[in-house]
Amino acid sequence: MPFSILDILGMAAFILLIILLPAIVRMRIFSAIEGAIAELEDMEGDAMKILAELAEPEDPRTLEDYLEFFIIPPSDIDPAGLADRYRRLLEMGDLRLQKLVERFPPAADTERRASIIMCIRVAAGMRGILKFLRHNLELARKTGNLQILVALQMNLELIMRTARAYMDGCRAISRCLPIGDGAGPLTAGMLIENRDQREHLHEMVYVKKRFMGKEVGILRPRGPGSRLGMMIKAMEEILTRDEFDEIIMVDAAAKLEGEKTGAVACGMGVAIGGSGVEKWFIENMVLEHRTHSIIIKMSPEEAMSQMPEDVLEGCRVALEQIKGIVSESDADSILIVGTGNSSGIPDSVENPDEIKVKKEDNGRD
Repeated sequence: MPFSILDILGMAAFILLIILLPAIVRMRIFSAIEGAIAELEDMEGDAMKILAELAEPEDPRTLEDYLEFFIIPPSDIDPAGLADRYRRLLEMGDLRLQKLVERFPPAADTERRASIIMCIRVAAGMRGILKFLRHNLELARKTGNLQILVALQMNLELIMRTARAYMDGCRAISRCLPIGDGAGPLTAGMLIENRDQREHLHEMVYVKKRFMGKEVGILRPRGPGSRLGMMIKAMEEILTRDEFDEIIMVDAAAKLEGEKTGAVACGMGVAIGGSGVEKWFIENMVLEHRTHSIIIKMSPEEAMSQMPEDVLEGCRVALEQIKGIVSESDADSILIVGTGNSSGIPDSVENPDEIKVKKEDNGRD
């Protein structure tokens, strides 16, 4: 049966499509990644402007050096003592950043400097994402490796969600607004009254008081500047001089898709995020005691951006959970630890309604 001209043209078009399809796919992926890189470059520029307005350096170009600051992880060829070496490096890095920020105008008080340090960390994180995308794009362009492009394109939306959350976090921290990761410090702060005697140690605030008939210690990062606090040093100092029979830890935790923001769950163990170094040391210090964990759930993007109203409500629920554990406990002394970022959260939070959360109706504080 002879082929018609239409059949021949159809077969030719099909063969051309097979030949050209990889090039078309490659062009579309290149376009998507280049668009993401352009968006990231704009966000990095905005973050640098925010950082320059906050820090007011004599020469804005010096901020570039701050964003290139890095810590080389210790060698894991011999795992013995790895955690100790990692801890020393992290502490040296924190002290180095504090020394660098002291060069900024004297008008910047301690709370503002704390926010500057955190904005530097956030902006450096955004730059890291930008470098990662640009590196893989150029590598794929030079080698013609379609697999690199496809893997990058498949994860591009997740990567950009994280980058946009970093940008929102930078804006919030620069304005001293609370972020989702502040759920732990906020809950602990609700237990601290203005009249309570406070002790500041290692960027943390510590209060010891009578609460519900028991001796209670409350530890959280100092606010309202953006701090995570030197949790290991603070815990070592406190547990050396004060004895506690039971420990309650409160922290933000990543929710699964489909779970409600602000949902609260209670379990056992050490609730603290980060690199894992702090968790290792704190576990060695506290797990000889009965250790409760209360988590306030949110998405990773909500943890890094301005605190949603649902998270504030979750903190109220977590506070009631703490009261329930304290009232039912047979322990005479309990340590309550709120971990997270203290941006926009004062040491004492007697009126949680004053916390500037992101309202659901208009998305603004």
